[in-house]
Amino acid sequence: MASAELLYKQANDAFFEDDYDEALELYNKAIDLDATNPEYFLKRSATYQKMKKKGKESLADAEKALSLIESNEHTEQDSIKAKALLRKGIALFELKNYQEAKKSLESSKELNPNEKSLATWLKKTEAELEKIPKPTPTPPDSAGFLSQSRVRHEWYQNDNFVIVSIFIKNVKKETVDVYMTEKSLSVTVKLPTGSDYSLELEPLAHEIVPKESKYEVLSTKIEIKLKKANAGAKWGVLEGEDAVVGSVAYPSSAKRAKNWDALEKEISKEQEKPEGEAALNSLFQQLYKDADDDTKRAMLKSYTESSGTCLSTNWGEVSKGNVETKPPEGMIAKKVKSANLKFFFPSLFFF
Repeated sequence: MASAELLYKQANDAFFEDDYDEALELYNKAIDLDATNPEYFLKRSATYQKMKKKGKESLADAEKALSLIESNEHTEQDSIKAKALLRKGIALFELKNYQEAKKSLESSKELNPNEKSLATWLKKTEAELEKIPKPTPTPPDSAGFLSQSRVRHEWYQNDNFVIVSIFIKNVKKETVDVYMTEKSLSVTVKLPTGSDYSLELEPLAHEIVPKESKYEVLSTKIEIKLKKANAGAKWGVLEGEDAVVGSVAYPSSAKRAKNWDALEKEISKEQEKPEGEAALNSLFQQLYKDADDDTKRAMLKSYTESSGTCLSTNWGEVSKGNVETKPPEGMIAKKVKSANLKFFFPSLFFF
């Protein structure tokens, strides 16, 4: 018969393989053999959390672990108690008991302030508490103030970065707080209403490099560039578990999905469009190409006789006589060269 310690080790292996059903069964067996080890209950609590909709069970195990810790002396009591309080706080958060969750998380921080995930969970909890209606009224949207629900964010990626854009206009840099770890992103912005906008992404789909990541506060948005730990990998989702994919339709948190490859092509086309004189010349060519015979005669006659200062499509008017040369004020008209005719009216030279 396997010992509780061996079952616990096997359960941990299943947990790290994301086989939570197998892990739960093995943790149950380990606890049946030894119900005095708080670590067993803490790992089962974490397993319940991963399985979703098991908040009550996760909370019960965290509280059981705390009671065992407090009733027994451990060589690293503060460390394991901090872990149990963190687990309890997360379970309370999942049950939407944000006030109690904050208390538990703050107690954990007092014992172990270096725990990386604590800052993220505290920010998430405080963000939820901010959403609870307060007695003082907030300015109406009609006065031009943003609310949390009206702020949108989108994301896209290239080989090296995942770029997250939060669309809030005219934000001051000192009102923006961005916190990153290898697997999380937390953004808090002070809104004109006095409340905070919060974006909490944890866990991110893949690891990032916080030291090589950066953000910029622009006039229309906050742009955050997350450096991929695995350069070249395509993220299928921004948050949660994800497999590396090669999809060309990048995801977005907007209500309608955006095909970023298609968008890039549209932008490229826009950049390739002629401007200024080149755009005018292109327009002349297109007009002539699509015109009927009378319109073509009118364009050619008016352009030639006016030395390039007039372009008419009305043959009925142009056919009545010579078209007068009328250069813009301060400029001198020059005779139209055959090269110009070939450029504007190329079909005349296709023999």
